[in-house]
Amino acid sequence: MNFQEKQVWNPLYTYIHLTQCWDKRKQILVGLQDEKLTSAIQYVQARSQHLDLARRHRSEDRYEDSDGVFCCNRFEVNQLVGVRSMKEVYEAAKFFLTNVEISTTEALGHITVREDYDSIGDDGSIGSFRLISARPSGIVTESNKVLYNRYFDHHELLGERPCAVMATDSVDRDDLHPYDPKSRVRLDVSATLVMTEVGRRKRKHGERPQDSGSEAGSCEDEELTVVIQCATFLKALAPEIDVHTDALNAIADGTASWVKVMLQSIRDFINAL
Repeated sequence: MNFQEKQVWNPLYTYIHLTQCWDKRKQILVGLQDEKLTSAIQYVQARSQHLDLARRHRSEDRYEDSDGVFCCNRFEVNQLVGVRSMKEVYEAAKFFLTNVEISTTEALGHITVREDYDSIGDDGSIGSFRLISARPSGIVTESNKVLYNRYFDHHELLGERPCAVMATDSVDRDDLHPYDPKSRVRLDVSATLVMTEVGRRKRKHGERPQDSGSEAGSCEDEELTVVIQCATFLKALAPEIDVHTDALNAIADGTASWVKVMLQSIRDFINAL
């Protein structure tokens, strides 16, 4: 069984091999953009089709695959209520990802360094970078990521409604920056963040949450809510390192905390405007 066949558990996964030639690397990254953004929306739509997006939701599975590799799959739905625009929330999320190593270090206690960030295009909608993190447990993790983001004024998969999409995946093989299995745990993470917007009636003082959408109101009575759906598929590969189960669970806990940190950073960014 080859590496691609082992990845059937991850619907957001694409096999990625980056060569040493920059022009070829750029060609590969650009060629994947539409596929990654489209699959992100399709998966989130399928995953949340029976959920009430006006309510928070969180689910998680942790397990070992057939090769004994630790895996964590997570899905969340959160809402930012009373924001000025979804574009503003999107820009805040981009700012967070641009400085993710700083936020991770400050909020989670992981000494994290970003290496070799390559951005394609003036809008920075395509990027590749590596993250090296020293964990409190003593282990060092490494991730080699590609990142795509785009704001859509309307998207056919969402009934021509606006949305913002961010999608990241892991590089399987990088001829320029090979993994270091002798001293680091490799974290393969495929993740997506999809934003949509809804208008809902402002809740009056003392009103129950389930009543807030029960009556039609004027535009002045409505506030904009941005729904943020996050899906994460994590795999911790340590073929040459003995890693305790507690350390692996701590990595999964950090993934959950990372979403909380991101949401708080978005709120702080918006409030500072």
